[in-house]
Amino acid sequence: MIRVAIIGAGRWSQRAHIPAWRRDSRCEIVGIYDNDADAAARTAASLGTLAVAKDPAALIASPEVDIVDVVTWNPSHFEYAMAAIAAGKHVLCEKPVHHDYMETRRAASLAATRGLRTKVGFTFRFSAAMMRMKELIDDGYIGRPLVFNGFEQNSQFLDPLTPMRVGEAATLPDGRLKAASLEGYGAPIIDLGLWFVGSELREVVGLLTNQISERISKGSSEVRPLPVDDTDAFIGRFDNGVLATIQSSYVTVGNYPGLEARLYGTEGALICRPVEERGVCERLWGARKNAVEFEALEIPQRLFPTGGSLREGWETSFYSNLVRDFIDDIDQPERAAGGDFVAAAAVQEVIDAVEISHQQHRWVALPLGSAADSGSAEG
Repeated sequence: MIRVAIIGAGRWSQRAHIPAWRRDSRCEIVGIYDNDADAAARTAASLGTLAVAKDPAALIASPEVDIVDVVTWNPSHFEYAMAAIAAGKHVLCEKPVHHDYMETRRAASLAATRGLRTKVGFTFRFSAAMMRMKELIDDGYIGRPLVFNGFEQNSQFLDPLTPMRVGEAATLPDGRLKAASLEGYGAPIIDLGLWFVGSELREVVGLLTNQISERISKGSSEVRPLPVDDTDAFIGRFDNGVLATIQSSYVTVGNYPGLEARLYGTEGALICRPVEERGVCERLWGARKNAVEFEALEIPQRLFPTGGSLREGWETSFYSNLVRDFIDDIDQPERAAGGDFVAAAAVQEVIDAVEISHQQHRWVALPLGSAADSGSAEG
């Protein structure tokens, strides 16, 4: 049995992480910590005999723990992840691992040197429909890829009276917008674009916007100016010539989680939409160059978690697949990992490049710091 310690007992831990760990017979949850001791105690009580830790460092270092699952508010992600790697533990961490892609890359390198596996909460690459889309791409269904369109948008914060946890997503000192929707909602669709296209982005140009300027921040009851990035879009070019357009927003009418990925190629096209609508949480369509009307494609049962179906809620369905994939990574050391800290660093670098593009009103070359990116506003 692979033994799991969970750091964080909040809503996402309860709705996605814990059910996924409990679903896989190869692992067991052995302890939980939250800085809200009452929340940890309530979660532990709901699971039976689960131990509640008073000291996260002791739980992470325990010889009874193989995996540390970090499900906290994001400023502490990196701290806990690095402590776990230092203690010789495999790590599942919610995004972002760190706001600085170089720090995420450092964590990935340290884990690799210690023979440890990492995984990031890129939930949507583990949708059964998204995994089927990747299989079809690899099998040549679309031919050579030409254009990728990606969206992640729903109406989570359309109502200004819905409290938003701002944290590090507040404005910069000079009033410029800092990435908020782009970092929270853009990350998963950027990850899917990199995965599907199989190439690196080489240049981007984008805009961050603040469509609802006054709202309530979490912990407050006052509506006040809160100019954060709530809608953004960017254009990018991949190294292999594929053109990408990506948009994210949490003030656009639509149900959760609001994702859509489209890839067009020389032989066909695929559209995947993992959105809960009318009781179904994911859909996949395909068309070929000689049959251009899109048709629904079958999603094989083998790609769903045990006992899963199209009508299971997306939180448990997708996250159960993520956990299954992570345990497969650990069980098979020679297996190429996906959605790990290396992928997270690549995604964060793209986010940083789009943010620079917005602030300086210019195209930005990747990788950041390369000779092609002079860093000047006139570049």
